[in-house]
Amino acid sequence: MNFNFKLEKVLNYKRTIEDLKKNQYGVVQQRLNSEESKLDDFNRYKKNLLDEKNSTATKTKVGNLAMYSTYIEDVNTRIKEQAEVVTEIQKELEEKKEEMITAVQEKKIFEKLKENEYEKHLYEIKKREEKQNDAIISYKVSTQ
Repeated sequence: MNFNFKLEKVLNYKRTIEDLKKNQYGVVQQRLNSEESKLDDFNRYKKNLLDEKNSTATKTKVGNLAMYSTYIEDVNTRIKEQAEVVTEIQKELEEKKEEMITAVQEKKIFEKLKENEYEKHLYEIKKREEKQNDAIISYKVSTQ
């Protein structure tokens, strides 16, 4: 007797949704890593500019120092904008994580249901075999 889980299509759908949510989470995670890397690059660039400005401050004209300051302010603006981008992607990543967790939980519910149905199926098979064995033994005893 073959086991047939009535909700197999639903379980397959839940598996597909889980894979989709995991992929979406991975894509957002990669985007976050990329944007964090850009933010780190901006911060390193700013540090290098400040170091360069400080090391040449005594030899540089006031006009050049003002240009350094203006440029550093521009870099600060870019850093602030990039930090906002990173924050937004972190929020999106949290949403995707929640969606993925929900999908995993829903799939596990159906897998557990399938497992329970299968155990019930095995129990029914065992009961039938016991009945058959009892019938055979009763027949043998009655014919002796």
